[in-house]
Amino acid sequence: MEIQNLPMFKELSRVFCSYKIDSWQTVDFWDKVKLLKIENTNINYQSVYRLILRLVKEGYLIIDSEKSRYGQTTYTETQYLHDLRSQFCIESTTTLQELNLKKEEFKSEITDLEEEVEALEDLKNQFPDIQFKIEQLRQIKIKIILSLNTKIKAINSLIQYFQEKN
Repeated sequence: MEIQNLPMFKELSRVFCSYKIDSWQTVDFWDKVKLLKIENTNINYQSVYRLILRLVKEGYLIIDSEKSRYGQTTYTETQYLHDLRSQFCIESTTTLQELNLKKEEFKSEITDLEEEVEALEDLKNQFPDIQFKIEQLRQIKIKIILSLNTKIKAINSLIQYFQEKN
């Protein structure tokens, strides 16, 4: 049977696409697979374990005998896993679309916050007795704006990285 047709291959390949495998134990693979909202069952765990053994058998992973202790086998990727990644790790356009949507969401939030900061500035003149509290809140909103701008820059970098990689 082709390796890509084995149970849990799709989920495990997503792990390979996101992480470098260096001195991992089976539980490390399983923890990453569970992050993909896979049901935490013994059957799924066993499928992941059997797939890991198959990846070792076919040369994609090696058993790191120097780091394996107390009956816990440790695995490290080989060059062949890089080949497997190039075959199955293709960033989906939906992921890029999700990133762009998130960026637009952040931009909209920034616009709303900027309007709120302006309104708070106006309120300082109308309520001089609480000017200090208004300014404190204004500064909090400005910090949120800066944080969102940083997230937008990170998303732009990520999108650019994906596009350069392809």
